[in-house]
Amino acid sequence: MDSSFPSFSKEVVGKLELYRNLLISWQKKYNLVGHSTLKDVWERHFIDSAQLFSLLPEEHKEKPIYDIGSGAGFPGMVLAIMGRKDIVLCESSSKKCIFLEEVKSKTNTNVIIDNIRAESLPYCSASAIMARAVTSLSGLLNLSIPILAKKGVCIFPKGINWKKELLFAQKRFHIDYKVVESITSKDSSIIIINRAERINAFKKNKK
Repeated sequence: MDSSFPSFSKEVVGKLELYRNLLISWQKKYNLVGHSTLKDVWERHFIDSAQLFSLLPEEHKEKPIYDIGSGAGFPGMVLAIMGRKDIVLCESSSKKCIFLEEVKSKTNTNVIIDNIRAESLPYCSASAIMARAVTSLSGLLNLSIPILAKKGVCIFPKGINWKKELLFAQKRFHIDYKVVESITSKDSSIIIINRAERINAFKKNKK
């Protein structure tokens, strides 16, 4: 494991174990995660989410970090349990929001849960945007550009097809980015985007 990865305190471990139990229990009612991943919730979901902690920008009093399409709370709920106080879990499914509220309550976590679609989030309101297993990189940039504040960043964990997604996105956007290798899978990476602009918009601005 990467030496830069933050260690879990006993309190955080306890809360994550409670989270795991809730996830397994609620999975019987709602399709929260892929069934096969329940065999190893810690690595497939908790550690995979927690590795983003050191990549987040400093906390901003007025502009939160949005976890769009939060689903079962990955990565945002894990990062909030670890101590981030500026995270908003954005989820369009009311059933999944009920689950997230239950996790928040049982773990006594300081996090905001918003039953909302990413397209409805306020313009230029986020210091950072995260999304895990939501849509393609191009799709995420289309969602993120309108709601990201100036100097905001996007942090997107991506799986085995991350290179193809990046190449496809570069045909549509000018992107200032860096890639960080995932500690949970050699085939996965985390794409950090510091600036992105649609190519058509860039051409218009140059005229």
